[in-house]
Amino acid sequence: RPLFSETRLYNLVATPTEFVEDALDQLFNLPNKEAIIDAAVAWVCSDTIAGYHGTRLTHTEADSIRVKGLLPLNACDRRGRLERVLSRHKRWPEVAGKLEGVLQIYGPGNRAGHRENQVHLTLSRSGLTKGFPHYLTHGAEFDQHVAFQLLGEEGKELLGQDGEATVIKAAVPGPKALDSANPYFSIECKRARGECPNLINEFLESWSYELAHPNFQCRTLKVDCGMIFRSALPAAWIVGIDTVRV
Repeated sequence: RPLFSETRLYNLVATPTEFVEDALDQLFNLPNKEAIIDAAVAWVCSDTIAGYHGTRLTHTEADSIRVKGLLPLNACDRRGRLERVLSRHKRWPEVAGKLEGVLQIYGPGNRAGHRENQVHLTLSRSGLTKGFPHYLTHGAEFDQHVAFQLLGEEGKELLGQDGEATVIKAAVPGPKALDSANPYFSIECKRARGECPNLINEFLESWSYELAHPNFQCRTLKVDCGMIFRSALPAAWIVGIDTVRV
């Protein structure tokens, strides 16, 4: 707010916009746009950011995360879980021998998302539970690909019967959250090119919209803003593991 004159702040407040992104357009039309972005970067880096991970877990798996944190995807480590789930299918004896090859295709082979050795979070709990809930209904995306490759939709249905829909909440140090939301170009590079970094864009969008719509609550937005980590998320970051209805 110190970057806004009373007149500019009044103009933002007095001009309600229909869509969230329209409020950001108004904000970015101001002559001190770059200073606003830099201030938001500094603010995010000074705090802790919530990130969410959706999956299906047994009680044993949830306890393991509380102790070990969230571990990066390792295709070989998924074998036991997939065998446990898919072996319930009557055609499992026919396809079991293909499991190893499919694990390699979707793991080190990097088909479908390049998620090997990564942990993914999203900024938006509402997005996870209402916008793209397939992680909660069927578990890890990697498992879904493997199950479908081996047994089609019936394989995916079996995944949906295993464990419970679970939302894991992590408290991520601001600088790490910002870097993970911009995994391919550094913040410095984006700022040098005059671009607003991911995460900052989403925060400023909500903030500017709320100025004109005081009753707006950003938690209602189904935001698709991911964070990619290439190492384990420490157990100390895990602040909630909650089962949900989907």
